Amino acid sequence: MIAEGEVPLERIGNSDLFEWRGEPSSVPERYRLIWRDVDHREHIAHDPYVYPPLLSQADLELFARGAHHAPYEFLGAREREIDGVAGVLFAVWAPNAERVSVVGDFNQWDGRRHPMRVRHNGVWELFVPDLAPGALYKYEIRNRDSGALFLKADPYGRAFERRPQTASIVPAMDTYGWN
Repeated sequence: MIAEGEVPLERIGNSDLFEWRGEPSSVPERYRLIWRDVDHREHIAHDPYVYPPLLSQADLELFARGAHHAPYEFLGAREREIDGVAGVLFAVWAPNAERVSVVGDFNQWDGRRHPMRVRHNGVWELFVPDLAPGALYKYEIRNRDSGALFLKADPYGRAFERRPQTASIVPAMDTYGWN
């Protein structure tokens, strides 16, 4: 962990979990993690779970009532900057899901890496810091009743791979001034 200098985390047993013990006040609000993958490549990234939910309560309530006239404005993948950290806010409606993760080329398509938070009425969201436009992604959805896992393209996606591939692509922010 990078805070004021590097702070080592300790492995819990033989698991892939690591922990740090100390005073919470000694950790900066927006710390970064450093790790090496199985190929010994070093990665540095902000922790996505230090960011609070970002979707507005008004959008969620309107959507839940079926009265939101523009859900495409908050669902899908959207570039965001939070406290000076650029990334992508992912949001999807999956009311029958037990778990939803965003997976892609940025996390080796591993659903354990970025599980999303459930919000009101089956809307799931997660801000993934340090992610840029052009990243490929899908949602890994675990059905609440059957436990079956599904990989799905983003129903509110704005860019997609050409067939036969089916991933969504994080789009660049639309800077065109529509009239």
